[in-house]
Amino acid sequence: MPARWRTKSGCLTCRMRRKKCDEESPKCHSCCRNGLTCIWSPQETPVDRHRNALSTLNDHTPSLKYPPPFGGPSRESLFQYLAMTMIPQLLIPGTPLDTGNELIPLAAQYPCLRDSFLACATLFLSQSNGVQTLPHALTYYSDAVRYTRRMIEESKVKGTEDWLLLQALLLCIFERAQSGPYCEAMSHLLGASRIMALKVRSATDQSTPTSPFQQMCAASLLYHAATTAFLSPDISRLPEGTIWNQLQQFIEPSYTSLFAIPPTLCRLILEISRLARRTPLNDHDKQLASSLHDQLRPYLPLQLTPDEAICSEENHDHKAEEIKKAAQLYALSADILLLKTTNPQLAAKDSRVQAQVKQIMKVLQSDVQGIFWNQHYSWPFAILGCVVQRETEMLFLLGRLGTLWERSRWGDIQRTTNLFRAMLDFRRQNAQFAGSLRDEKSGASDCPEPFDMLLRTDWLLQFTG
Repeated sequence: MPARWRTKSGCLTCRMRRKKCDEESPKCHSCCRNGLTCIWSPQETPVDRHRNALSTLNDHTPSLKYPPPFGGPSRESLFQYLAMTMIPQLLIPGTPLDTGNELIPLAAQYPCLRDSFLACATLFLSQSNGVQTLPHALTYYSDAVRYTRRMIEESKVKGTEDWLLLQALLLCIFERAQSGPYCEAMSHLLGASRIMALKVRSATDQSTPTSPFQQMCAASLLYHAATTAFLSPDISRLPEGTIWNQLQQFIEPSYTSLFAIPPTLCRLILEISRLARRTPLNDHDKQLASSLHDQLRPYLPLQLTPDEAICSEENHDHKAEEIKKAAQLYALSADILLLKTTNPQLAAKDSRVQAQVKQIMKVLQSDVQGIFWNQHYSWPFAILGCVVQRETEMLFLLGRLGTLWERSRWGDIQRTTNLFRAMLDFRRQNAQFAGSLRDEKSGASDCPEPFDMLLRTDWLLQFTG
């Protein structure tokens, strides 16, 4: 690797990804190798790029009197990076990068949307580079919310605009990305679901075709609802199944193949999360659980014979294989949660649960990189931490989370890591790992497993306080 590579003076793409850059123009080697959009601040030397980008953000004065579209070349470069490279991959894993071509005109037209982009950009700068830009990120966030509320109060929105839906999704991403102890994404998901319901109804009444951009936003809403709801005590705030049924119809089946975590799988995860909060199940819930299990089957790993495995290895597409593994990781975790939901007395050491754990560990140990940022693994990890039987497995997962945090600086990863540490201490203290010696007189064996707590609405509070 060339000795002259430096993260601080490289392209914005490498700097935000915290990767080394060879500073080749117009496209560096790292971006070429990873198929990313290489963004440079215009008319700046490599040494000045990083300093100028931050000084532009630090000099920003919060105001509802918005400057021209971006307010300076450094801020424009940050915005382009966010729109073309970062946000598409955060909306839902596998979103095409050219989605940014539709985001930039919308943000240029709606200042509050532009501020949402800049809020995300400054947040990632703060968490990735240790630069004190968090107050400016919160300022952009507040301005975006305040200006949007003003437009609503002044009846300047109909409630079906594309920019408004994207605004709600960006605010959700901001909340999930910030690394504080609490995530307030649920209120933005609730707003996005109501906007989406109006859009679906309008499209149905007018028989108008949906654009790929609208389908992508719909898929993103499903993804964030599925992966946020179970880790939130506010899951009941999300609307019931009707809107999600309509949403699934809104997304063309052919479009779902682009995503590493298909919208149909996200919908299953969301419904399983709802069921987990309704135990014990009534007869109707049990029928629904059986149906959900059947729908999960296509996403679960196939058991191949040795000859079939060799043939598959010789002919498979590596990119498609990584996408498939990402979906399997989610499906296996969802199946574990569904098993517990339908069998509340089931112990984590049950052979059915451990068979799924073995499959998940196999996927993780194969060092899945995927075509998306690794922060998207936080949801499966939260389930897996409740069921692994060996302390070494727990430590492996905790180490993996540390790596994911270093690579992404994504808030959900930090919160999941804190949850893991609390669970690790809890399970150590109560001798809940395989091979531990239980003190029969202490009554430690009567202490509930984290697997049992998964069905409680306050299960996170048991570990995080």
